[in-house]
Amino acid sequence: MQILLVRHGATDWNLQGRCQGSTDMALNEVGLQQAVEMAASLRSEVITALYSSNLTRALQTAELIGRARNLPVVIEERFRELNHGALEGLTFSEIHEQYPEFIRKWKAEPAELLIPGGERLVDVDKRAWDGMDQITGRHGADETVLVVTHNFPILAILCRISNRSLNQYRTFRLDPCSLSRVSYDTSDGWRIVQPNDRG
Repeated sequence: MQILLVRHGATDWNLQGRCQGSTDMALNEVGLQQAVEMAASLRSEVITALYSSNLTRALQTAELIGRARNLPVVIEERFRELNHGALEGLTFSEIHEQYPEFIRKWKAEPAELLIPGGERLVDVDKRAWDGMDQITGRHGADETVLVVTHNFPILAILCRISNRSLNQYRTFRLDPCSLSRVSYDTSDGWRIVQPNDRG
């Protein structure tokens, strides 16, 4: 089985360097164009199912990919972004100024750290992996499934497949509307085929 993990296209907050998290932002013109280009780059793929986070920016990306192939989008809330709580809407410089102690801890060991008013990275890891388990249980070995989700769910999935600690999530980088291809085989398990492919 092939699973194509697509990070949603860009929003205004992405381009402004603002923490987005669970705030429900729509794609901007750049993000819409990125989604159209992603759909075009996938035209040769035989995709049998399309899943998306319930947040608008992911759903818009998924719908643009699915439209050309008449593929319905299945909403799966377990693939929503990490809830950044009190940090959402702030620029990264504002976060450093207002939450210096949190940032110090996040740089060292982010996995178990509770974001003020939000959640932990390990919580995202668990729910995103539950979503992956559901997909592998629902679809056959010869299928290709596409999931449109967010930065931290994909990072958590890549860390788990590569047997890295969540504290090492910075090993991977994901651009807006990039594709990370992973595979699953009942005998060989999980494998990262290609992370952060921008087409």
